[in-house]
Amino acid sequence: MKEFKVVPCQGRVVAKTGVEASKQISALASIVTQESIGGWELISAMPIVVASSKKRFRGTETPYNALVFAREVIKEEDAKK
Repeated sequence: MKEFKVVPCQGRVVAKTGVEASKQISALASIVTQESIGGWELISAMPIVVASSKKRFRGTETPYNALVFAREVIKEEDAKK
């Protein structure tokens, strides 16, 4: 049996230079590395837009990515075998 977790991360990188963009993309890799602790494996990344609306005003939309991780759950019965 598997269990899943979803971790939000930024969906847009804004950079003035290629070096700056590279550093920000590397920061995304560190999120995956950190979340992989404990046997979690990245299985999917889905773009999600979070919209907020204000009365009578145009709302704002912020892009995110939902990183989906999974890991095997070891049942107590299986651990005894």
